[in-house]
Amino acid sequence: MSADPLKDPILWKQKASAFVTRTHRHLWGKNNEDPQVFLFQEDLTNQFVKQMHLGWNKHGQTRRLEKWGLDDPKKMNPRDNDRQTDSFLLPPGIVFPYIVEKELMALWIHPLDPSGSSFIVPGSAKTPIRMGNQKNPIKVVEGLFEGLRLFQENQETLCIEIRARQ
Repeated sequence: MSADPLKDPILWKQKASAFVTRTHRHLWGKNNEDPQVFLFQEDLTNQFVKQMHLGWNKHGQTRRLEKWGLDDPKKMNPRDNDRQTDSFLLPPGIVFPYIVEKELMALWIHPLDPSGSSFIVPGSAKTPIRMGNQKNPIKVVEGLFEGLRLFQENQETLCIEIRARQ
């Protein structure tokens, strides 16, 4: 889906926040060793994973655009009816919520494959991810986990900008 304008930003934040909470609990629940091992192999500590509210979406889930506060693409571009649907997929993977000053801005889902591409959940802000004090020197990185590792190690001294591959 190329366009995903928010029809109801409050509803999107409610649904996205509930998804983040569910997936975060799922990561720390029973029988989820694979994602925990993956994060460990990416050199992320359990404390940092909890601090960043990372989660685990075990199975792909289809969600209706309308129920997430998103406009139906058929209404925006009726000529694309053959290709557009009224739903989107939340793929399996590690869930990364981009939170700025306690406000959820975007959701990324990354497969359990370090070389895989991140998926940005429709309705998410399309800005680069910036973590840390913006008065600190800014280090730009391409990969989500590269940025998370760097931020984990340098939270006090760097601002990390992640331009995650999609």
